Amino acid sequence: MMAGAPIDDVMEWSQTLSSWKQDALRRLAISNELIDADIDALLAMVKSAAGFKLAAGPQPAIPFTKAHFGNGEHQPIVLTRIANVENVNRLVPKASLAFCPKALTIVYGRNGSGKSGFVRILRTACRTRVENPVKLKVLADVYGGTPGPQTAEIVVNAGDGEVVIPWSPGKAASPQLMQVAVFDTASAQLYVDGGNQIRFLPFGLALPHRLNAICITLKEKLEAERAVAVGNKVGLTSIVFAAQRNCKAQLFDKQLNKLTTDAQIESATSFSNADEQRIEELTAALSAGAAAAADVNALSKWTDALLLESEAVGSAFTDDALEKLRKLRSTAAAARQAATVAAGALFTDEPLLGVGGDAWRSLWAAARDYSVTEAYKEKTFPVLMADGGAAACVLCQQSLLPEGAARMQRFQKYMDDILDAAARKAEQAVEDALRGVHELICLRASDFADRIEQVRKRDEALADALANLRTSAVIRREEALAKQGGEENGMVPPLVVPIDDLKVFALRLKAEKDGLAQAGNSEERAKLVAEKAELEDRKLLAANKLLLTTRRNLLVVDDGYTKALANVQTRGITQRANELVDAHLTTAVVTRFDAERARFDIMHLNVGLARKSGQTKAEFEVDPRTKLTKVTSEILSEGEQRALALAGFLTEVALTDGSGPIVIDDPVSSLDRDRSAKVAERIAEEASRRQVVVFTHDIVFFNELSRAADEVGIEPVTVALFSDKSAAGKVDTAGMPWKGQNVAKRISRLKNDAAPLPKLHAASPAEYEYQVKNLYGRLRDTYERVVEEVIFRDIVRRGTDVIQTQLLRYVRFPDALAIRFHEGMTRANTHSHDNPAADTVAVPLPNEFTEHISELEALIVDLKAESEAAEADRPQMKPKK
Repeated sequence: MMAGAPIDDVMEWSQTLSSWKQDALRRLAISNELIDADIDALLAMVKSAAGFKLAAGPQPAIPFTKAHFGNGEHQPIVLTRIANVENVNRLVPKASLAFCPKALTIVYGRNGSGKSGFVRILRTACRTRVENPVKLKVLADVYGGTPGPQTAEIVVNAGDGEVVIPWSPGKAASPQLMQVAVFDTASAQLYVDGGNQIRFLPFGLALPHRLNAICITLKEKLEAERAVAVGNKVGLTSIVFAAQRNCKAQLFDKQLNKLTTDAQIESATSFSNADEQRIEELTAALSAGAAAAADVNALSKWTDALLLESEAVGSAFTDDALEKLRKLRSTAAAARQAATVAAGALFTDEPLLGVGGDAWRSLWAAARDYSVTEAYKEKTFPVLMADGGAAACVLCQQSLLPEGAARMQRFQKYMDDILDAAARKAEQAVEDALRGVHELICLRASDFADRIEQVRKRDEALADALANLRTSAVIRREEALAKQGGEENGMVPPLVVPIDDLKVFALRLKAEKDGLAQAGNSEERAKLVAEKAELEDRKLLAANKLLLTTRRNLLVVDDGYTKALANVQTRGITQRANELVDAHLTTAVVTRFDAERARFDIMHLNVGLARKSGQTKAEFEVDPRTKLTKVTSEILSEGEQRALALAGFLTEVALTDGSGPIVIDDPVSSLDRDRSAKVAERIAEEASRRQVVVFTHDIVFFNELSRAADEVGIEPVTVALFSDKSAAGKVDTAGMPWKGQNVAKRISRLKNDAAPLPKLHAASPAEYEYQVKNLYGRLRDTYERVVEEVIFRDIVRRGTDVIQTQLLRYVRFPDALAIRFHEGMTRANTHSHDNPAADTVAVPLPNEFTEHISELEALIVDLKAESEAAEADRPQMKPKK
């Protein structure tokens, strides 16, 4: 936390805020996050200040004092381990990775060993600059078939014992894990191009931004409430007048607002029966005119015609009339069927079928007509003899042979038969009855619908009755004309003819037509028009009285929300927050950023850092200081980008609340060895102040980081990961690879591995010889590392191009120590090499190997003492004048 000055400035500024904002600051000072009850209480205060009538008023605000700040500190956490990992990348089931609770943890592993899987878990659970959900996505083993969700446990310790925080993709972040900052390749470019974002401001400076967040939350809630309570409802209460005119009713409607009283609405919407009668009188008087008279006259004539037609319908299409037609059809059908049966018996020997049927009788009638009118005029049909010989057939035009003449006589006999005559008589009766069916000229006219609408304007019930009459009459007419009628009356709708109502309506039309003799003086007519318009608009206003009251109430509520929303505006808070950040933080951020750049030797890069703040956060953006591009990564090399990103990351974590752990993945990607060493020194320095976890695949950087940790007095915990064909993320129980261990760790490893030798020597000399031979090889490696690390004080390091010539003053190698080194190295070579079978070199006993380790330890002590003595014996270097 920064000094008290920011808090003093926030206190001074807060005194000018409204009571609810002071209460919000107080609640924020007490708790980092507000619960729903806090939000609801603040919302009630805002609405109360805006004039809302609440069921229970909000609690009075407690004055905001400096005591609410406390010490602004929180209990830092320690990242203990990741455990029980399931279905994450190729990590082995139940994968686990423990971290040093203090100082530095170095996780080493070659490519594909599983480091990224653990980092991806931490990146999604902890604090990172990466916000793109696609880049934060954690995959399962894409080549495996293991079912189940992706899960893990992140174990932390906040001072009261370990706490297990469950993790799964998409799970809401834990507030405790927000203290852990993660840096990796995905976030590196964001620090370069996106700006060095200070997400967690020092305690006092964070309050205005957090107050903005509360304002935004309250604004969203108010807008959501407003959308439900008001929304577009005001528009729905608008009244649509037939015409826009300057009358009192319309003027009242336009001027209605939140201050309009119930009494004013009551007065503006008064409308009585007398007013209604007056409208009818005015309408009748003003409707007078040639066109109106013509319309009424036409409607009157149509009504008279319809009245006559309705009377005819009332007699012609009754159920009895339809039943009579059905009986006539039935009689004709029965007579025809009897005649057809008789014809069937008479013409059984005819060569063609159907004689006596409908088609045949039509043919016979046509032949008869042709005979008497054209072929054999004025002779009785059928003509069998003509001019003393056989007559010609009127159908085939050939002479009638005896057989044909006999057939014609049979046909004529049939046609003269009583049954056929009866059938024809019955059928003629049906035809005669159908000719009398009414045409329904009015009811079936194309303008019937228009006429009905004219009637409806005057008498809606009569209009409905006439519409029903038309439907029934048309269907009954179709029934009457149908060749096959229904068996029951229920097949047609009932017939109701409103004769009496129609007569009354006709009389009303006549009276209306006679009354169209009004419309005289033009001035008087204008007055009548204005009076009628005022009454009509007031009638509409009265019918919509509820809409007027509803609109007034909505405007009252909307005004309250307008006032409340004005009280949660963030512009003033944002301005003051930025002023506080500039006064107390901007200089510190820029200074720290430049200091970090200097540590990584990138001060020559022409980039700057400028504040770019939002409503709820302060942000510092890297400026490439060129008009050609706004993207810094387009200018710098990859190595410069990585160094700049690390500088930004370390600036951010240095200036945020607390001293939470940091996780750094592959920090020296694309860096040269010189700058890699600087990064190692900087990380080791940071590890002396907070918990640091570093993931790397670079063994040289691993050694540099280990040495840098030793120089600041830190004993780093090292973890080695490896993978095989089955899975990744396996922890090597032997610890770091041999080549990554310094002299002290190698000797410790040799002692540990030598402990089982006595038992092994007693149980299996052959196996003992195999194991001790390998240990002597490791002892030889250690002697070689002594040359680099102890004798020459890491002046030249393998894998780096750094030569620390200033350390040459410590180098002195007396003969006695050289002989001891030679003897020990020779012995290690002898017992590690493959000696001839006939060689008499004896295999050293377990206690001899232990002695040889002790001799190396003693030699190292003496070499270090000699080195310090060499420095002490040298004359002090004096600078040249």
